[in-house]
Amino acid sequence: MKAIDWYLLRQIIPTLLITLLVAALILSMDRLMRLLDLAVGNGVSTLVVFQMLFNLVPGYIALALPVGLFLGVLLAFRKLSAQAELDAIQSSGVGIVRFIRPAVGLAFIMMAFNFVLSGYVQPYAYYAYRLILFKVTSGVIEQGIGEGIFMSLPNGYTLRVDQSRSGGRELYGVFAHKQEPDGTITTLTAKQGEVIAGGLDGNVSLRLYNGNRSEWDPKTHANSTLQFDAMDWPLNLAELMRFRGRGGDERELTIAELLRGYRYNLLAGRFGSQADANPEPEEPPEQIVAPSAVAAAFHNRLVFGISMLFLPLLAAPMGIMTRRSSRSFGLVLGLSIIVSYHKCLDFTAAYASATGAPAGLILWTLFALYATGSTYLFFRTDLKAGTPPVQQLEAAWLSFQGRVASVFRRKPPVSA
Repeated sequence: MKAIDWYLLRQIIPTLLITLLVAALILSMDRLMRLLDLAVGNGVSTLVVFQMLFNLVPGYIALALPVGLFLGVLLAFRKLSAQAELDAIQSSGVGIVRFIRPAVGLAFIMMAFNFVLSGYVQPYAYYAYRLILFKVTSGVIEQGIGEGIFMSLPNGYTLRVDQSRSGGRELYGVFAHKQEPDGTITTLTAKQGEVIAGGLDGNVSLRLYNGNRSEWDPKTHANSTLQFDAMDWPLNLAELMRFRGRGGDERELTIAELLRGYRYNLLAGRFGSQADANPEPEEPPEQIVAPSAVAAAFHNRLVFGISMLFLPLLAAPMGIMTRRSSRSFGLVLGLSIIVSYHKCLDFTAAYASATGAPAGLILWTLFALYATGSTYLFFRTDLKAGTPPVQQLEAAWLSFQGRVASVFRRKPPVSA
């Protein structure tokens, strides 16, 4: 690699690394506050919180990679053009097309890294996060039930007690609620309860005293209530503490599993947004998820990764400027385009997953528009002499702002 290529990479890489670090810290701090609230409410140590946060870091890095690469290329070309170095490089016979090659090569490396990160590391890390979350919100039953905490149990019940004594074994003011898929609502209330362990079947039960069991039928709108003096409610702790296998969510599937599931759904003619209601124990995880969710996740990851190749072509024209141009217009415009594009991809993937819309067609159409626009802007900047296209757009924008402001500007009175 020639010295000029290394020179450009030395301008890009520091900004890329700093952006990754700052973005990961900002995203982590936002999630850390919510995880700390969850830990305090369920009485677990902060070490568990940092374990959960560590498993979310790969996803944050995958999100920050495009922004970091974009800012690195844009700021590098801005610096070179502001100091007239870019003019000197072009006058020596090196055009922008040749000069951008190391940035495109770096984008290819970042794309490969993103595929490994989002395609293999992130699915396993996200599953590990969900597993720890399950243990935090449900596994605390083993140590007793805390007071004032809404506990979402894997069997569908939400449990809360007003007071908890004897290490969470004696309970007062017990409330449990569950809503079935058909809309039937079951409610359990009791003045007192206690956790009973060591039964003949080895299960743990919650013995309730002086309570009611109510059931509301949405079809007949009838409510039936049963009063009891004492009732044993089996918690089936062994079942409650067994978390599902990986693959219950498309975000937990690797890119290879998504491809295998996508091909299987096409060959089997499986479409729609309904997941397998009764999966077999030996059924592959990609066949449990709804076909529309598999297709949306597969195409979204491919489009997101390949889009990084065109980031240098978009960032370079945004950074090239003359001395009379604004220092922020290209930066703001470029970031707005990148954020809007990624939000469109996420929204399209979520919409297609929920409705069964053709995710591949919509996502690749968005990619074609983005790639065509970025390539056109880059070559337009390279071939056009004089004022860069982005700076012409800035002048048009300032002119439009001036015309709008003139409408609301008070006109001076006309003297007689």
